Amino acid sequence: MGPRRVRAISIGPAASEALRGGVSGDVHSIFERAFNILIGGELVGVARSGVSRSPINLVTDIPTSESMPSLGVRKGMQVQKVGGLLLIGDVLEISLEGAELWQPKTRAERCLGPELIKRNLELAKRLAANKSGREGLGQLLPNVEEIVSGIVPHVSYSNQVIEVALPHLVNLVKSVRAGDVRGVEESAQKLVGLGPGLSPSADDALSGFTASLWWVSRSLNRGINSVKGINETIVSCSGTTTLLSQQLLRHAAKGETNERVGGLLEAILAGTTSDVEKGVEEVLQIGETSGIDIMVGLLLGVQLGLEMRG
Repeated sequence: MGPRRVRAISIGPAASEALRGGVSGDVHSIFERAFNILIGGELVGVARSGVSRSPINLVTDIPTSESMPSLGVRKGMQVQKVGGLLLIGDVLEISLEGAELWQPKTRAERCLGPELIKRNLELAKRLAANKSGREGLGQLLPNVEEIVSGIVPHVSYSNQVIEVALPHLVNLVKSVRAGDVRGVEESAQKLVGLGPGLSPSADDALSGFTASLWWVSRSLNRGINSVKGINETIVSCSGTTTLLSQQLLRHAAKGETNERVGGLLEAILAGTTSDVEKGVEEVLQIGETSGIDIMVGLLLGVQLGLEMRG
């Protein structure tokens, strides 16, 4: 019995670039809904259908009922691109022909007025706080207002990640507000790599934070140079974390993010209350705790971005 043949439905720009020409690599890591391949020092995510698009992944027509391990994909398997086919060991052939090149949005084209944006942001805060969990940075969601005000809140059900991350998140906020790039760097150095997994909780929060700063500055045409400097500083500290987090942070710093995160940012800046409700729900469903952790950074970043001038 030969390898299973499936089709790529969409591909992100970074994934497309990594797969340009004849390339080879191996399977880096495997999850239920996706696996990562390492090619030329870059990770490319291969996802089953229903997984949201991102700059670094390709989404296939593998049904949502099937898990990647059940297909026989194993860590270390050789990966090779031959013509329009991506070969995963001897178990999977992925046709790249006809895959849609997905370009992430990095700004909202037509923003609402200040009062309506503030309404949407407050709604997103309330909805997220009501769904906060005890994993990752989830317990910080009810305390976003205090953190963004520079206050270290009392957290009822703290965990080790929160205990370490919280003071540095507060200092990060203070440094951004004060335009203190050195303070941003010091805080980012303490946060990068904090938490378990291929995308640690603090890295996910920083991705949400940098992406939202970028979106607000570009959408409202304010604080563009300041945000560029802040985001570049945060990315410059990412060398100590996982390769996946490094890539995601690098893209988030330019506003390029998972389509669900981009959808929520657009909803806050340009959408209706129902758009915000849908956006919050979809972001919180990303990964085990990634969506929750991203949400913490996103809410902090949007509020700080709205406060910026010029």
